[in-house]
Amino acid sequence: MAYSLSSHQAVHVEVGLESVYNALNSFSLLSATERLRGLNAWVVRTSATLNPERLHTNQLVFEGLRDALAPGHDDLDFPTYLKNLTEQDPNVLRDRVLERLRSRFSQRVPSENTPAGPDSARLLSDVHAYLTCVEYVQVDTPFDPALQTEVHALLNDAPALYHLIVSHLEELWKTTFAAEWRRVQSSLRWQVEMFTRSLEEDATIEDTYHTFTGRELPADTRERLTPIPEIVLVPSWHMGRHVALWENEASARLFFSEPPNYDITLLRSAPVGRAELRARLDALADETRMRILELLVQQDELHAQDIIAALDLSQSSVSRHLKQLVSMGYLYERRGEGANKTYRLSSIYFERTARAIEQLVSAEDTQKMPMTETHDEAQPQELRRFLDRSGRLTMWPPAKQRDKLLILEYLAGFFEQGRMYSEKEVNELLLLHSTIKDSAALRRALYEYRFMNRARDGSRYWLIGSEFSDFAAQ
Repeated sequence: MAYSLSSHQAVHVEVGLESVYNALNSFSLLSATERLRGLNAWVVRTSATLNPERLHTNQLVFEGLRDALAPGHDDLDFPTYLKNLTEQDPNVLRDRVLERLRSRFSQRVPSENTPAGPDSARLLSDVHAYLTCVEYVQVDTPFDPALQTEVHALLNDAPALYHLIVSHLEELWKTTFAAEWRRVQSSLRWQVEMFTRSLEEDATIEDTYHTFTGRELPADTRERLTPIPEIVLVPSWHMGRHVALWENEASARLFFSEPPNYDITLLRSAPVGRAELRARLDALADETRMRILELLVQQDELHAQDIIAALDLSQSSVSRHLKQLVSMGYLYERRGEGANKTYRLSSIYFERTARAIEQLVSAEDTQKMPMTETHDEAQPQELRRFLDRSGRLTMWPPAKQRDKLLILEYLAGFFEQGRMYSEKEVNELLLLHSTIKDSAALRRALYEYRFMNRARDGSRYWLIGSEFSDFAAQ
């Protein structure tokens, strides 16, 4: 799909899992924990387990030889990528680095009259010329002449370069990342689907990034994207609030992190009522909860026990504050090993709160904020005890059959008559209006108590009374 990077240039933008690039990017972060504060906890913990020699090797590979790592079109997963990498000619890997360096140098020269830089033979024979070119084009990390001198020696010994890259990546995959990828890939696949549905034609890259994350795209990243005709937005579990860019002349992959606990399309269509806004502001109006948010800005993801230790408060007190932040969507809660839970910020809900405040104080948008208390005072008294202050269901199932029917009737009211929903869409809508993690149980109850009908294979759902042809139920 074509999008606008600026008012003068159209680019192709898509969202992708990019499993090989995702792994390589996460590996590169292992030697950046001191420079990039607030990376994901897995990155920080894994980096701490690497000895100085392995960390130095990681720097050589990802700060000096990264262009040798480019996956091929047939590398659909990391084990396949490693297999194909071992079959590469060492000289080919070396030449990739040199050609990409020369290409970057020629792109950055100020005019056509400026020399395009030394050829590959001179870059290999003249370490000073090589270091000058690298210093001129390096943007992701500070220039380290000692490190780049080691890289230059490896470029002059292609078999050693090949062995260093292959052995290092194989070891990282087997000892650190294979298990981590199994843990996070399903969530990342869900994010790819969600973000793909949320792409808007004619939106700028800045607007798209802001919509996805609630944050501004860094100016230097936007500048680097300007000449590139194809951009792939890649959700990563490990970036924290940072972004990373892997680019060549033809395409760029922009890595970012955002917890998968919301659906952009649904949030756009669901206005923030006054009752919800009061609850959102109330959740922020507490010193302990503000300290929790500050901790997560610095660390990206923390275990509950780490938060308790940092605040020096009782477990019950911290749990109460965490529960309130989670219920408002400000935090994403994930159950870890045993009973331990981890927490991350969810930027999109801060954006939702800020947008509601803007609408409240803007004269032209005053009519956009619902004046009635649709999720609070407007609800029957017997229903309110099952809802939080923003109208989200907090308990299921209730003990009494009458209460169960009352809740299901309430949830059914969020679906449109005459519209067909996929199973995933039903689950997402239920998660938006409920703090109950088991959306499948709520979905089954809506069907079993005949608030909704479904196709025989369970792939499509619709409200009872919606008119569809007979094949819909087959």
